[in-house]
Amino acid sequence: MSESFDSVYPDFLRAGLEKLNQLDAQQELPALFAALEHFRHDLHAQDSVKGILSVSQSYIGGLNLFSKTGFWTVSTKDFSFDLAHAGNEADGVILQNFVDGQVKTGRFAFALRQGTPVFFLLGNQSDPERGVLHSLAISTQVMGMFCGLLRREVAPAQEVAFSLLSTLLGVSADALATLRRTRQLTSQIETLQSLLPVCAWCKKVRNDSGYWYQIEKYITANSKTKITHGICPECEDKFLKPT
Repeated sequence: MSESFDSVYPDFLRAGLEKLNQLDAQQELPALFAALEHFRHDLHAQDSVKGILSVSQSYIGGLNLFSKTGFWTVSTKDFSFDLAHAGNEADGVILQNFVDGQVKTGRFAFALRQGTPVFFLLGNQSDPERGVLHSLAISTQVMGMFCGLLRREVAPAQEVAFSLLSTLLGVSADALATLRRTRQLTSQIETLQSLLPVCAWCKKVRNDSGYWYQIEKYITANSKTKITHGICPECEDKFLKPT
């Protein structure tokens, strides 16, 4: 599956949120639910972390909340957090600096334990930038962290937009967890398929149907390898040299 992503449904979120401020807001709710349903579909059509996060970023962009967004994922090897996706390289550098600062203050660790946005201020105290940390988690399993810098202007229906943000990130975390489980299962299956049962006594090989073959016959039947016979130095000394 290609990591490029193109869909009209992020715009549905944007249009729906704008119209929630109008009197006919209830008529826009079906469009929002449709957008969320298509979001789930678009996520699970991806087969890579970058693909999932690219889709998530596109839909979150439809909330009109952030000027910059980035996603950090947890390494299964050492449980460190690595920047996995940002709008562009420059945004990634800026956001990484902000995240490093929040790690030092302890707010990053605090945000990991929450299921809601955690806000922080950056820069000049008289006119600071506002940022948001939000965990990517399902149940007790943390898949990563989202960081976004808020726009200066207030977004339409901002409270609803932040609720939708939590929903979108929860679905994203679920897609990441599903992808991880799928890869683990695939790896286990490949490992099992690579195991070759060999009799410890006669060295015959068992095939998938449970039949036992001489190893030479098995290799010839299951590969392009042709068997030739020789004798190793140890066997030559043991069996051929005169005593």
